[in-house]
This record gives sequence, structure tokens and C-alpha cells, in this order.
Amino acid sequence: MVRNIIITKDQLLSVIKNGEFSRDVIGSQNIVVVVMTQDWCPQWTSMKNWLYSIQTDKDIDIYELVYNKSNYFYEFKNFKETRWRNFDIPYVRFYKNGSMFKQTNYISENEFMSIIESMS
Repeated sequence: MVRNIIITKDQLLSVIKNGEFSRDVIGSQNIVVVVMTQDWCPQWTSMKNWLYSIQTDKDIDIYELVYNKSNYFYEFKNFKETRWRNFDIPYVRFYKNGSMFKQTNYISENEFMSIIESMS
């Protein structure tokens, strides 16, 4: 089952403060995928066309953060680029059992599913 979840303001502020998403985001027994992007990004438009319709027997929580629509755009962008050293969008982080498994930027549906399968 795939659950789609929007990152909350508190979760956004927590990651900026603590350098990593909190346990309420990444601590699930499910595979956790966090997608951070901006709404104008063509790669995000392409990616979300398949991301929310994937068919799998895996339990996956997909968190979405469209940070240019947030009141904390500049704070998060600065954090992402300086702390995580990631300048591209979308930025995707995969977590398993509360730890980051892999990070990437735009990927295809096949690449995404390959990562999911490798996490099992």
C-alpha cells in the first residue's frame, strides 16, 4: 500500500533545526520516500505523473514537500544546499528503519521501483 503524505510546517522546521527528518516522518516500519521539490520544476511534473499511481505490494510512505510554496522557502533552500549539499530538484531521499538508504534527484519510474525493490 502506498500512502501519500504532505510534509507539515512543524516537520519542515524540525528538519531545518535538526539536520534530518524527525522520527514521525522516517521512523515508520514502511519504506519512506521524501520528495522535496518546487512546483514549477518540469522534472517534478513528469515524476509526479507516475509517482502517485505506482502499483506495488510494498508498504511505502511517500512524503512530499513543495518548498517554494512554503513560508520557509529560503530557509529550507539554504538548509538543503548548505547542509545536504544538494542543489537540484526534485531531491529524493529513501529511508528504511529510520535511516537513509539512498538519495537521488530526478529518477524514472523504473529507477524508483528498482530502489524500492533493493530495500526489501
